[in-house]
Amino acid sequence: MSTPVLAEKKSPEAEPTPALWRRVLQRPETSIIILLLLLGLVLAQSSEAFLTPSNLFNILRNNADIAIAALGVTLVIIAGGIDLSVGSTMAFSGLVAAMAVSLGGTTAYQLPSFGLPPAVAFALGVLAGALVGAINGFLVVKLRIVPFIATLGMLGVVRGIVVGLTSGQTVRNFPIEFTNLGQGFIGPVPVPVVFMVTLAVIVGLFLAFHVWGTYIYAIGGNETSALLTGLPVSRIKWLTYVLCGALAGVGGVLVVARLGVSAPTQALGYELYVIASAVIGGVSLAGGRGTVLGAVLGAVLIGVLNNALVLLRVESYWQQAFTGGIILLSALIDRLRQRRS
Repeated sequence: MSTPVLAEKKSPEAEPTPALWRRVLQRPETSIIILLLLLGLVLAQSSEAFLTPSNLFNILRNNADIAIAALGVTLVIIAGGIDLSVGSTMAFSGLVAAMAVSLGGTTAYQLPSFGLPPAVAFALGVLAGALVGAINGFLVVKLRIVPFIATLGMLGVVRGIVVGLTSGQTVRNFPIEFTNLGQGFIGPVPVPVVFMVTLAVIVGLFLAFHVWGTYIYAIGGNETSALLTGLPVSRIKWLTYVLCGALAGVGGVLVVARLGVSAPTQALGYELYVIASAVIGGVSLAGGRGTVLGAVLGAVLIGVLNNALVLLRVESYWQQAFTGGIILLSALIDRLRQRRS
């Protein structure tokens, strides 16, 4: 009687490459990189100015503040929340820094100006953002107000404070050391881009290697299970809002430094760009999933698309419609991802 020949089992290492490539290609970051390359090829044919180093660095500089704010929103969304007040927080942080560093004497309506060192003004702006984030976290965690409603209300409150403090006037007259934060270079690289990359690395390492980063994913994935396992859910969710506000503060100060002016309408509507950047980059609105790299790439993609509309001389009102379409598309993409998973 012949002995049956058993089929030879393949070791897990026998076919690693196809599975690896499938995982890489299925990641949202890969899709964005491919789309950016295709857009670059198309736009290079449509406008000679697109691929010039000055234009590419301008895209990164002009969208660094959005990308930095998107890092904070990414933390909040992964933990299962949302922050609609991020644009107003950026305006408030920028105003605090502007008042702190301004030399005064620029408008008929005089706000207090203290002429503090730029480093101190920068720190005060970030602290102002963190304060707004702490209030958001208190409303959501302690008072148990739905995040959408809590942060929507704070959007109006903080914007109203900015407009009320300035009476609709702008704050100007900053020292060059402050404006260099938004307009200067470190070698060939704009300073805001250095901020963006540095903070992205820090937040990425925090999510990947710090135990609280793991907890953030766990809470967003299943908050009930996280509570049952004894995780400090309330403290961690509050922390994400504080960090979101602080990162929005960094972005808000950089906007003021780049433009050389703090206006009451600054960063108006930025929350839409910031949230869309995160969602396009693969951050799930349902929580529990997302990466820092995806959020940054999402911001770069939106920046490239807006730059393309300018280079192609599309009228501004069509640009607004296009932005709204991008936001709807990002929500649809997130919905499709949830169905597949």
